[in-house]
Amino acid sequence: MATNPTNGGNFNWVAPVYDTLAFLVFGHKLQRAQVVFLDQIPAGASVLLVGGGTGWLLEQLLKRGSIRRIVYLETSRKMVARASRRMIRKSLLGSVDFRVGDETVLLPNESFDVIMTPFVLDLFTETTLKTRFIPPLLNALKPTGLWLVTDFVQPPARWQRALLWTMIRFFRLTAGIEANRLADWQQCLLDANLVLHEHRRQVGGMVSAEVWARTQRQR
Repeated sequence: MATNPTNGGNFNWVAPVYDTLAFLVFGHKLQRAQVVFLDQIPAGASVLLVGGGTGWLLEQLLKRGSIRRIVYLETSRKMVARASRRMIRKSLLGSVDFRVGDETVLLPNESFDVIMTPFVLDLFTETTLKTRFIPPLLNALKPTGLWLVTDFVQPPARWQRALLWTMIRFFRLTAGIEANRLADWQQCLLDANLVLHEHRRQVGGMVSAEVWARTQRQR
């Protein structure tokens, strides 16, 4: 394992209670949003899972049984430890490369059929997304690859916007994330010349599950 600092924050302190907090606020809605487009992952794919947290989404990927290799990239050592223990506890089989670090620990020649960023883009400012986060991930995405995003978007209701504001400040305090407001990450992906193929609003409009790629896909 390699380590590297990131300005996406350090979730070591939050790791033991992260799933409980998410459930108390949203129930299982955030989990359901993350699996909306899992059927888009082709058989035999190599997958880069960025910010996989405590391993729930990793578990769903391994249960599919058709993924060739998963690189599980997470900046929090405690999150990685919990994810690896989940894999052992539930006897999940699959080729998983656990790495502690950020996008800079990817190997120069690595490439992936699918990149997944579940609730990751909201941790950064637009400047960081455009200059530091998106480019190395895009370099690791195969020309025909897919980028699956699940993340918060500007919600329609005032109380939802207040909740989102509270969440951002909570994680600035507890995890040190750099974002002080929700970045327009969709525009950042468009500016990187990615194309949005599908999207579905989830969690009452607070979250969007999306499929991005470099080019238009044949129907």
